[in-house]
Amino acid sequence: MGQVISFGPYRLDQTAGRLLRGDTKVPIRLKTFAVLLYLATHPGRLIAREELLDAVWPATHVTPSVLAGCIREIRRALGDDARCARFVETAHRRGYRFIAAVEPSSPLIDAAERILELSRDTELAARARRFAAAVTTFVEGRERARTADAKARHVVPGVVRTACGAHAKSAGRRPRSPTATHDR
Repeated sequence: MGQVISFGPYRLDQTAGRLLRGDTKVPIRLKTFAVLLYLATHPGRLIAREELLDAVWPATHVTPSVLAGCIREIRRALGDDARCARFVETAHRRGYRFIAAVEPSSPLIDAAERILELSRDTELAARARRFAAAVTTFVEGRERARTADAKARHVVPGVVRTACGAHAKSAGRRPRSPTATHDR
């Protein structure tokens, strides 16, 4: 079988060790992924509980209830129902069968998917760089404006800024107020 197994809206990426629905990763535990992968690589075949336990937990004593917990997690992740199974069927007291139609992908499809994923990552990285540059430009512009405002507010020796923005020599006299009327 190929590196990616497709069934329904889901894909099992064996290389990356993840279950995907479209482009969204479906969170499942590592051993649960291994159980699903084993079932999906043997579609239509009844897999005895003992065979499944030996395949996923080799040389380890694990109770069947651990396997049942993994099957429940698989069903929850896939939106499957034990009573009306679409993906994993239970053969009472015997084992489990993967009943969904499996479409193994070819190396060409795998390569195309990797290229698309890389191009999405590249596009996302380019957008992140453009965003960071825009934020930097904005922040630097605000900092320059703040510095210019601070310099404009600073009293230069010999010149006093008036309320209306005009300058008056400060030779010991106060600048005229624009609202004050003085008769001279």
